[in-house]
Amino acid sequence: MTRRIGSKFLAKFPMAMLAAVLMTACFEGAERDKPAPPGNLGGLCLAPDGHCSIGQCNQDKNYCFDAANPCEGFFCGGEDRGVCILDEALQPSCVCNLGYNNETFALYCCADEPTLQPDPNCAPTAPNDAGSSEPSGGESSSG
Repeated sequence: MTRRIGSKFLAKFPMAMLAAVLMTACFEGAERDKPAPPGNLGGLCLAPDGHCSIGQCNQDKNYCFDAANPCEGFFCGGEDRGVCILDEALQPSCVCNLGYNNETFALYCCADEPTLQPDPNCAPTAPNDAGSSEPSGGESSSG
């Protein structure tokens, strides 16, 4: 007679297993949807001296990165928008997919055309401002 390991636990606590699976799934999705906290990889450098809790600070562009893996923490807005590559100076840079650009923020791909659900990280352009790309805030590094 073969016995399944953990089958009694699952029979008694199916909701515990379901909750554990859902919490893990939600956490993975949240990593890419939210900007990196300041001082962490992909986040802004900490003021006033421009340091990072993790990695190094690129003080010219105000973001934290890992010299061994510069693209870690940079998602360019998600895989559907673009990917992070290294530029000539071995710094993170975004290459945007068709329909997206990084003109407003170098490390975040924004839609070329307005969408029904506007991205709060992208600078909105009003219909009467002739496509001005004046940013509404600081550079985003959630990438």
